Amino acid sequence: MKQKRGTIILGAPDRGSVIISWLPVMLSVIAALALSLEYWLMETGRGGLCPTAGCAVVGTFVKFGEKVFIGLGVIFFWLLAGAFFLARQWDKNWLWLLIAIILTAGLAFDGGILGFQRFGIQETCVLCYAVGVTLLLILLAFGAARKSLAAVVMGLAVWTAAFASQAMFLFPERTPDLRETVLVTHRADTSTYPQLYYFFSLHCPFCTHVLASLATHPPVSGEWNLVPLDTQPEDQRKLTALLDLPETADNPFQAILLVERAAAPDIAIQPKVSEAARKGGTFLRNSGFRGVPLLIVQETPTKRVVLQGRDPILNYLLEKRIIPFRLFF
Repeated sequence: MKQKRGTIILGAPDRGSVIISWLPVMLSVIAALALSLEYWLMETGRGGLCPTAGCAVVGTFVKFGEKVFIGLGVIFFWLLAGAFFLARQWDKNWLWLLIAIILTAGLAFDGGILGFQRFGIQETCVLCYAVGVTLLLILLAFGAARKSLAAVVMGLAVWTAAFASQAMFLFPERTPDLRETVLVTHRADTSTYPQLYYFFSLHCPFCTHVLASLATHPPVSGEWNLVPLDTQPEDQRKLTALLDLPETADNPFQAILLVERAAAPDIAIQPKVSEAARKGGTFLRNSGFRGVPLLIVQETPTKRVVLQGRDPILNYLLEKRIIPFRLFF
């Protein structure tokens, strides 16, 4: 303040304080514009801003659809930008309080969403993380504009609590791709299709019947992918031994019968074995299948056939001339 001839004249605000006062508005507008562009790109079928496949995976977990999710973000940031603009013009305590409530709610929501991605589905959406970083920057700008460290600490505490709370829950594991479940692959010929995924257990007599028929009359076509479901240590040691048997390369069906009848060797379990069994079990549970033997046949890139039970599997293979003969039990 400058005093001249008894009159009090307010000095012009310095440049730094002006920038700080406008910073929350500008950050909110940038976030609103970015999400508006994302919504428009999705609405017009032009994809989106996010360059990673993780964004597409995360989008499948949104209950009301990814577009609605983005639309809510657009509304939130435009409201926040408008509230910051009005508060800068009017400087009313109730308006700053309303902004604090809206911003805290947004931080809690964002922390929960990012925590779910990190601990629940273990996927990363770059756009979601960008929104989270922007929210934290807005929080810092809000604290600087109000000269309130307490507001920043409170916002960070809310976001951190929402994020960390997701680590307390057990989430269903995402359904792996069929390729991730395979322990042994055997090509009967050089053709790309059919691709056959055979799910079995060493303790399933009907699985053994199918394997016996395949071992006696080996398939003449198809890429065979064998998926074990056994999780007991002794079974997994047998499956580890399977990987080193010479028979596995030429007739993996016979090799499985050999390790099934043999005693479990005293060897270390290979991570590949435990991983295949875990992911195979997850695939079955998440896909709604409840028993083995199970054969999933990818006949073409767009056609898949699912067969469950000994006779349906063997009859299908015989009918399609994938095996020349079958055993009858």
